[in-house]
Amino acid sequence: MEDLAIVTGSASGIGQACVRRLNKQGIPVVGMDLSEGSSSDLLAWVQGDISEQSAWEAALEKAAIFDRKPSILIFAAAYLTVGNVLTLTDEDWDRVFGVNVHGLVKGLRTFLPGMIEQKRGSIVTIGSVDSYMAEQGLVAYCASKGAVLQMTKTIAVDHARDGIRANCVCPGVTDTPFFRRHLDTASDPEQFVKVREERNPLGRLLDPDEVAAMAVFLTSDESSATTGATIVVDAGLTASFDFRTGEEGS
Repeated sequence: MEDLAIVTGSASGIGQACVRRLNKQGIPVVGMDLSEGSSSDLLAWVQGDISEQSAWEAALEKAAIFDRKPSILIFAAAYLTVGNVLTLTDEDWDRVFGVNVHGLVKGLRTFLPGMIEQKRGSIVTIGSVDSYMAEQGLVAYCASKGAVLQMTKTIAVDHARDGIRANCVCPGVTDTPFFRRHLDTASDPEQFVKVREERNPLGRLLDPDEVAAMAVFLTSDESSATTGATIVVDAGLTASFDFRTGEEGS
């Protein structure tokens, strides 16, 4: 049976890298993003807000172009607001959870029934190391990514007998436009990047394609026994509580 994928956040970063990898395998994609994108033989484009049901209805219409039902869902879109529980407004919380959590729910409501009907489907969510670790000043983002992780595990359990697999990829700091926008909040962007590079045992940020490689692998038959899993792709960040770079004997 031929695959069709839906990928959110597909205009840049991890989502865009997922689209490229899927297309290289001959798998057509319906890409979804706030930004405008171009279509091709293997890519139909939806410009819209995934927190709105209208965007998902448009994706459903675009999927019909390929004359097959989606069997792959990759949720790579994300939204981040800097602040703590006292400074963030209700609107901030609504926006973060609207994209990161409710967008996931609406996408599943739209496409999961068709996957269940086919008795096959792979769902991959892009969580974060912040899904289970706190990061200062990102209370809403951390809370939303924790929700993404637990939702993914529950979906895997609820729908395993329906032929559905669901897994969560949790990246560390990845050099994406999303991350670069986050730099705007730093008083010293260059130092901000340097500190995050040095925290990682590999001594660098991740490339989006490195995360996409894992995400796309989890959609393949080669990962057929993997469901409900949390796969960390973080350059070794969470392997150690105190990694001292450049210190002999440490």
